[in-house]
Amino acid sequence: MAKPVLALVTLQRSCARLIRKGADLAMKQQSSLYVLHVIAQDAMGDQEKYAKTLDYLYALAGEVGAEMCMRIAEVPLTAIANYAQEIGAGQVVMGGGEKASGIAETLSGLLPGVQILIVDAEGAPV
Repeated sequence: MAKPVLALVTLQRSCARLIRKGADLAMKQQSSLYVLHVIAQDAMGDQEKYAKTLDYLYALAGEVGAEMCMRIAEVPLTAIANYAQEIGAGQVVMGGGEKASGIAETLSGLLPGVQILIVDAEGAPV
């Protein structure tokens, strides 16, 4: 079996595309999919308003057979890298955005040999 795929999500409904892209990759490679949301420790304040979105993402992850987990971390990138290593991820799927290339570059440095895939708003690789 191929190494697992890890999809990184934020508290936005549009992250469903990342779960779907991760599910497609995992299915093609006959591997498993994991979904991760990391909350920065200093951003814990108002998470309740995102409960519906989080429920939606958890439900979608369940529909595609993925395990979803949430972590609270002082340094989110370190938490992402640690989780990716824990599960033995071969690929990480993440959304685009103004900081995406810097985040992807940092993750590449922390996770040698792991492919970091940035996906645009339509779900296509950047």
